[in-house]
Amino acid sequence: MVYDRGHFACYHAKTGEKIYGKQRIAGGARAFTSSPWAYDGKVFCLSEDGDAFVIQPGPEFQVLGKNSLGEICMATPAIARRNLIVRTESALFRIGQPGR
Repeated sequence: MVYDRGHFACYHAKTGEKIYGKQRIAGGARAFTSSPWAYDGKVFCLSEDGDAFVIQPGPEFQVLGKNSLGEICMATPAIARRNLIVRTESALFRIGQPGR
């Protein structure tokens, strides 16, 4: 679960049991409006600043990396045919394999 002020928490999907409580995603990460998504065994959270944080799922909180788009992102990305569609303030990105 991602909170709008830059925190992340983990709960068991079937039981709702807390695995760990609120953890700060990163020092500068402070505003999140889009929903997190999962791909390839990782969880992604996109901040309003356009930073996508990669989080390791499991019993311990760990940020694996950060990818920056460099501009405001307010919408939840869409997934279509193994492509990620991201809308920023002035652009629309398709992230995926060429030819797919």
